[in-house]
Amino acid sequence: MPKTTTVDQSAPSKPPKLLAGKLTPEVARNWENTCLTYFMHKVIEEKNQVRMIAFGMLDPRLHTWYLAQRVTLDAGTFDEYMTVLKDAWLETHWDTKLRKKVLGSQQGTRPFYEWALELQNQNALLYGNPAHLDDVQLHNQLEANLCDELTTPVLRAKLASTLTLKKWIEEVRHLDDKRLEDLSTHRKFTEDYYKSKRTSSSNQPSTKTTSSSRTSTYTSSACLGALTVAEHTLLADHSGCFKCCKFYVSHRSKDCTDGAPEASLYKMLMEADAIAAKPKSDKPTKPVAAIAPHSCGYALQRPRGWI
Repeated sequence: MPKTTTVDQSAPSKPPKLLAGKLTPEVARNWENTCLTYFMHKVIEEKNQVRMIAFGMLDPRLHTWYLAQRVTLDAGTFDEYMTVLKDAWLETHWDTKLRKKVLGSQQGTRPFYEWALELQNQNALLYGNPAHLDDVQLHNQLEANLCDELTTPVLRAKLASTLTLKKWIEEVRHLDDKRLEDLSTHRKFTEDYYKSKRTSSSNQPSTKTTSSSRTSTYTSSACLGALTVAEHTLLADHSGCFKCCKFYVSHRSKDCTDGAPEASLYKMLMEADAIAAKPKSDKPTKPVAAIAPHSCGYALQRPRGWI
């Protein structure tokens, strides 16, 4: 693969150099910004700008290209020079391909802010080009490609439509940080639970017990087993706590002070239990599950009594 060129400048007041190598949209933008900074510091008139930086192109191909049309390029503006340079040396249809990359990007498993910055940087390379997305278009692109687990909190937040792109990104970043924090807490509780379970099993003699059904009362044990998918979904749908296994409570698992249910008295959670615990004043709603398996998230069976 050809080596990518780089821009070199010892000081803002010194002429920049475009070293030998393949020109990319990122390097072209860096070269443009560096040249403009040099013009500003040296107060170079517009009519002299191109000739003042042209011999800084050290790649033999670019140098020969400049000499072949030196009169035309020197007579034009720096903006015209940059347009011709990109057309001649960037990959054909680079702008269309870059726009397609921006429009096809999805958050996936990445933190929202990391992904949003990447899209903003890619779109910035298209500035001044018809393929560039304005703030409204970029906002719509980001919102449409959030991962499912972040889409729900964003919709619930009902962010004002008048927010600037910068402010909207900051608000969504806050929601995503909270989501990732909860996910990390759940993961840690799960890992600690199974670690302690393995340690306990290695220190105790093996015993064999039987159970007629999950719906029957559990026999006495030091701790309960993991929540089933159905129980986990039921608690999530009815504002429940994964630790004390109670419905319609105001606290989270990590803040629970009630503790896990007594293993010898525990019965499998049913829809009827959730309905019975529902406050009479609540209007019937169908909340979205707090955590569900998806490409962006990470959902495990929660160990009962831990989360």
